[in-house]
Amino acid sequence: MTFAIASFAILAALLPTALATPTSDLARRLAINGPLVGWSFVGCFTDNVPSSRTLLQKTTVNPSMTPALCTSFCQGGTTGVPLTGLNFAGVEFTSECYCDFNIEGTATKVNDTQCNFPCGGDSTFTCGGAGLVSVYQDLGHAGVLPKNKAKVGNWSFEACHTDAINGHGRTLLERFDIAAGVTIESCTTQCGATGFSIAGLEFGRECWCGNSFLVANTTAPAGDCTQACNADHTELCGAASRLSVYTKP
Repeated sequence: MTFAIASFAILAALLPTALATPTSDLARRLAINGPLVGWSFVGCFTDNVPSSRTLLQKTTVNPSMTPALCTSFCQGGTTGVPLTGLNFAGVEFTSECYCDFNIEGTATKVNDTQCNFPCGGDSTFTCGGAGLVSVYQDLGHAGVLPKNKAKVGNWSFEACHTDAINGHGRTLLERFDIAAGVTIESCTTQCGATGFSIAGLEFGRECWCGNSFLVANTTAPAGDCTQACNADHTELCGAASRLSVYTKP
């Protein structure tokens, strides 16, 4: 009887530990492999491969991908690596990681359950899907979200326009290379100095100028022009086949 009581006492003492182990292990994995502190899941988005990525500033592939690895890659700030200012990180197709200052306008938010591929480094987490990306936003080191400026000098933001789509030619006449980099300020200055009254910024790095639109009916939703300027990540420079257009009197 004494042996039975002792055995029961030992079992009773061990049982809570045994029952807690799976939960504790899950909590540990969530802490290690989940997104970095300050990053928050914002949803599952379509990713139009390869024509127009939802997040396109940086990318890496790792067969052991987790939200922790991806958010760390996008955030920077580790030894010898400065903070990047990138606001968004996305995991896709089990092993892929993408980063950007903004979610590109070509993306569509879908039901979170559609991002259902397990992450290569921890199947507890999902890493997007085929043509679907699980997106996180950095709220702890949040950089400035890029935007169009209502006015720059005597130039005013007019609208987002399509460019060279559906077999049409260019919307504006001339493209200029700007050695210092394309920003709203540098592009409008270039266009004004060369006698043009319309300036268009495209694909993060292109400056186009004209005095009229060469193609009719090119106005697009403002949400289509979502790509940050390479030379100033706080400003928007259109997108693929999209122009952020400024005009002056």
